[in-house]
Amino acid sequence: MTAPKSDIYQMQYQNKDAKQPLIIPVHVLCNTSDDDLYRNIRENSALPLPWIGYEEPHGGAAILVGGGPSVAEHIEEIRNAQGTIFAMNGASQYLRGHGIEPDFQVIADAKEETSRLVDPQALSHLIASQVDRATIESAGDVTLWHLGIEDMESVFPPARVRKGGYSLIGGGAAVGNSSMCLAYVMGYRDMHCFGFDSSHRGGQSHAYRQGMNDFIPTVAVDWAGKTYTSSVAMKAQAEKFQITAQRLKHAGCSVTVYGEGLLPAMYNTPSEDLAERDKYRLMWQFDGYRKISPGAALVGVFTDIVRPDGLIIDFGCGTGRAGLELAKWGHDVFLVDFADNCRDEEAMDLPFLEWDLVNPCPLSAGYGLCTDVMEHIPTDKVDQVIQNIMASAETVFFQISTVKDIYGDVIGHRLHNTIRPHEWWVERFGLYEIAWQDKSDIASCLVVKRTPSEG
Repeated sequence: MTAPKSDIYQMQYQNKDAKQPLIIPVHVLCNTSDDDLYRNIRENSALPLPWIGYEEPHGGAAILVGGGPSVAEHIEEIRNAQGTIFAMNGASQYLRGHGIEPDFQVIADAKEETSRLVDPQALSHLIASQVDRATIESAGDVTLWHLGIEDMESVFPPARVRKGGYSLIGGGAAVGNSSMCLAYVMGYRDMHCFGFDSSHRGGQSHAYRQGMNDFIPTVAVDWAGKTYTSSVAMKAQAEKFQITAQRLKHAGCSVTVYGEGLLPAMYNTPSEDLAERDKYRLMWQFDGYRKISPGAALVGVFTDIVRPDGLIIDFGCGTGRAGLELAKWGHDVFLVDFADNCRDEEAMDLPFLEWDLVNPCPLSAGYGLCTDVMEHIPTDKVDQVIQNIMASAETVFFQISTVKDIYGDVIGHRLHNTIRPHEWWVERFGLYEIAWQDKSDIASCLVVKRTPSEG
């Protein structure tokens, strides 16, 4: 059985006396060891409990309630909603305290202390097989569900696997995201999400006291001109929610998100109100945008022409596939992008810096690769970005599209902000030595060296 890989995020700290912020990579790991998770799944799967299985679509609405601070502002909407109420963790007791009886309490967290969140008076419990046994023993009327982890079935009782009739649930380990997938498997196609804030308000992570979340480090997250305070895990949940929701919508679901917070803002902000970085955080949620990796296709050309023999910075790395190819060939690579959700899972182990190239870059290397990036830069920022790239790498291979983008329509925005011919780009690099150049009907390629051209 293969457990999910950790997510890697970065935290920035700016000392008032320092020129550059301190960048600290943070690995977001499961709060329970692999051995404990596998043991829990194996033991819980052997219990005589029903398992969630696929049900045909029906007309019912799923009212999905998390514990975010904004849920307090929607109590009456939840009370009057026509549908089945799925309450996450402590939200079950919170709703009952306001006279609302949830139909299901949903729990996924594998920590032993999660048993304290069990609502013994809940009508029914939907509990993930990975939880500690104490959580199941604290609940009544339990139905098990299983996360869609690779090779999950290898720890199920063989007889149960042969019997079939169960489903593996997506959405990742965040209970709110998984609850939507649960609702889908149970036949719901109309989903309404409350209290899915994924951010703090007034220093509190929930609408109610939840001591087990005390002292968890937080980060500042900017979205659409507003700054939110989130734990790193909350930030990951907010980003992955966008992917899960989009896939459910493509599968015929309606997903409505209520309240204020990072996750609702990411889901509900009109595309025309997004900053450049936000646009790309949004774009990387679409599988179609991730299919093509121009950098990976040009790795052979880059190495043949540049002959790099030292550290390579991949400026605007995107999926990271070019970096992976270079690493396979034995090169040291450092990835840079200003959207931290751009990388494929396979590229997460490569060094990465979340950075806006409009600002001077703190990295330094002999070589750089910059493909499918410059055309995305607003025209009035092009010269500054070139200067910052060339200040960080001595020799850089640029591939620049000279035609309109074909994918921005999905968010109602063009992505190629600077569409210019090859000759225009050559002029932009006039302060540097152009060691090699080539052009086609759709792109301009140049190898640029920091050494100023003579004359």
